[in-house]
Amino acid sequence: MSFYKHVFVYLILFASFTVHAQQTGKIYGQLSDTVTHQQLKNAFITITQDNIIRKSIFSDHTGGFSADNIPFGQYTLNISFQGLAPIQKAFTIDGNQKVVNMDTIYMFIRVKELDTIVVQEPPIVIKKDTLEYNSSGFKTKEYAALVELLKMLPGIQIRNDGTITINGQPVDQITVDGEPFFSGEPSKALEHLPAEIVKKIQVYATNFNNNMPGPPPPPGFSGSKTLNIVLKADKRKGNFGKAGAGAGTGNTYILSGDLNHMNGGQQLSIIADAGNVDKEKTGTDPIHSNGIRRVMNGGVNYRDSRNALFKFAGNYLANDTRSEIESRSQILNIFPGDSSTSLSQFTTGVNNMYAHRFNGKIDINPDELTTLSIIPMVNLQSSDNTSVQQSTQHYASSGDPLYQSSGTSNSNSNNTQLSSNFQLTHRAKKMGELLMANLNIRNNENKRSSLNETLTEYTSYSKNIHQLSDNKSGSFNVGANMMYTIPLGEKYNFTAQGSYGFNRDNNIYNTYKFNDANQHYDQLDSSQSNNFVSNYHSGLAQASIRGQAGKLNITLGGGLQGDWLLTDNVSEHIKLSRRFINLLPQVMVSISPKGGKTLMLGYNGRPMAISIQQLQPVTVTSDSLFIQEGNPDLKQPYTHSLNLSYNAIKMGTMQLFTISMGASVTEHSIAQSTTLLDNGGQLTKPVNLEGAQSGNITLNYSTSALKGRLIINMMGTAAYSKSPVLSNGARNDSRTFTTNSDLTCTYNDQKGWDLSLSVGPGYNMMTTSSGVTTNYFQTGITGKGFYSWKNLESGLSWYYNFNSSLPSNYQPDFPILSPVVRYRFLKNRALQASLTCVDLLNQQSGASRSVSASMVADSWTRTRGRYLLISLIYNFRHFK
Repeated sequence: MSFYKHVFVYLILFASFTVHAQQTGKIYGQLSDTVTHQQLKNAFITITQDNIIRKSIFSDHTGGFSADNIPFGQYTLNISFQGLAPIQKAFTIDGNQKVVNMDTIYMFIRVKELDTIVVQEPPIVIKKDTLEYNSSGFKTKEYAALVELLKMLPGIQIRNDGTITINGQPVDQITVDGEPFFSGEPSKALEHLPAEIVKKIQVYATNFNNNMPGPPPPPGFSGSKTLNIVLKADKRKGNFGKAGAGAGTGNTYILSGDLNHMNGGQQLSIIADAGNVDKEKTGTDPIHSNGIRRVMNGGVNYRDSRNALFKFAGNYLANDTRSEIESRSQILNIFPGDSSTSLSQFTTGVNNMYAHRFNGKIDINPDELTTLSIIPMVNLQSSDNTSVQQSTQHYASSGDPLYQSSGTSNSNSNNTQLSSNFQLTHRAKKMGELLMANLNIRNNENKRSSLNETLTEYTSYSKNIHQLSDNKSGSFNVGANMMYTIPLGEKYNFTAQGSYGFNRDNNIYNTYKFNDANQHYDQLDSSQSNNFVSNYHSGLAQASIRGQAGKLNITLGGGLQGDWLLTDNVSEHIKLSRRFINLLPQVMVSISPKGGKTLMLGYNGRPMAISIQQLQPVTVTSDSLFIQEGNPDLKQPYTHSLNLSYNAIKMGTMQLFTISMGASVTEHSIAQSTTLLDNGGQLTKPVNLEGAQSGNITLNYSTSALKGRLIINMMGTAAYSKSPVLSNGARNDSRTFTTNSDLTCTYNDQKGWDLSLSVGPGYNMMTTSSGVTTNYFQTGITGKGFYSWKNLESGLSWYYNFNSSLPSNYQPDFPILSPVVRYRFLKNRALQASLTCVDLLNQQSGASRSVSASMVADSWTRTRGRYLLISLIYNFRHFK
């Protein structure tokens, strides 16, 4: 390496004597303001070096500017225009970058507040692959949590299960200043970080580990989405947090608290939650209830990046959850002809789950260009579940009974996950040259024991299942990945990537029948027992070239992926070897015209992995009514995906328009083959079927009115999917079409009124090859209305759901109303007392419908219902 460096130096020295005239460069760009987009004619521009003016020019009548014959060196570009805030930008001209394109530079309005000059930043901007929101453009209430700020941001939605979506795609993790907050789990940041410390919110995609060369796709394209919170500079030193407690009728209670210490690069957060109250409804989507829950959790998150050579981040979370379930369901199982069945179920039970999780990250920086990251993870989970179920099934067309059954189930499981990830990043001195290497080692062990007793009564006989099932499974995975990027001239980048993965799975499943003679479970049921081992090798090599021509960027890539699967059915002494070779094409085109607009089109092809549960040739059942089999003859599915994204922002305003379209076709898709047995039971098995396809479109438009006090977000989605299945050996494709929309209005006048309203109507239609058709209209309405007067605040929050397909005993429509009165007192209004009546009308319902090619299911789960809650919460802030 040193030899090449010396050669490179000699060549540069030689060129310096022979081509001295080429040691100069050029800079150019375009000026525009963020409000009227007027062409900034005659803006005064200087180029300085060490505070000495080297060149001075004026922008032309179009707002354009350029300066040439600038000697190699580091400079500062200074731009000033009357009524707008001045701008300074650093740039470098050297042998690697003789021409500097500043693109469009937006100048902001300058507002005077007393003796301070404040620069008004635009509320929304797109910076290459990042969508960025400035929190100053979105006003929240005093002591508001982060979730209140996110609900106001255009394109972002928070569903009732806590999932965050951006333009319809889920956000995978939340980071604070680029580092995961409690492992990136969104719920922790939403509930425990205050909105007032946030300066900016950035949304971008990260995909180094998903085998896609080149830059990550922007919002609107598939990929792992990250939401990054940039803290305000004056909130990086100090202490803040809250502590709260409450109690109410029906033995309800809530405890919550967090403590955050900030000292620049050192950050410490401690959180704790306990209670058995319902979460506030944040979205218009249907409620999928987990019953009546009691949750206890706590954790510590620490980060220290003050040392440039050594940085550490780590967190620990403990969780204890108990859920009491009371539910009923009505399921139509779709089969050809008159074979469709109707299944009614009633279930009660208790589920307990315990978890401990540790995540860490150590960054070692031996020099300014190299970073070695070590990322360990430990995850321990255990659960024990008890349930009682009663079922009745008959033919849907004739009503003739098939069976009725009742049974109990008790199970417990333990899961241990250990992993270590080693990442090396090296940036060469040559701008744009990058080497990234990754090694991931992961081990997973799971043990599960289940005791089942079921009595099934048929028309002419009955059958009793009394058995104990023990399942021990484990997997060991090693994955290595390396990526190298180098610029080819000024307009092209070349990226090469290679990876290898090895995964070993071992699954031992034993079922024992109850021995009446000795009252033990010691009779092995060989038909439901199996020892299965699989080794999966995967290798990948691919490359891509990214080129730029003005506002046009094109990425072309391709590669090969080879998979080698070896399975060993130890119980049956059967071994199997499978090999797959697939192409990995990739094309991405983006156009970025002026005015904050971006158009992107992308295509890629990817194979999908097959799981050991799908391959192992074993029959598993707990009640002889629902039987599962594996299929060792499965082929590897391959998916072609096409995506289109268009984003347009009117700079300086809250007007944002985005449209995202996607389509995919899967070859050899893995579908379910379901066979109705003579006793009314069902046998399911994974099979390969052709014809799986899907398409979707999402539109989002946001704007503001009343000088920013009213923010309006409108989003609409439409999706189509074709899913093939086999029913009693006959092909039975389903075609599903769904539409959903969401209109959200938020109003905050900073004087007393705080209002929000979200309306989400939708329509669902499904048809199958066997002639079954179902269609229904569904809508959700959620919102709140609060008014504050001095220290007193009162209001109402509501959630309403309607589903036209649900029968009357499943509550097709139900409103949940929760009035509240709050009062703040003490210094800085830090202590708040609240009186809330949750579910005033005592609906006690979480009802929904789900459809697929093989069934239509209506479900209802009891929730806690009405209760009165009195609570206190104390907020503290002390920033240096």
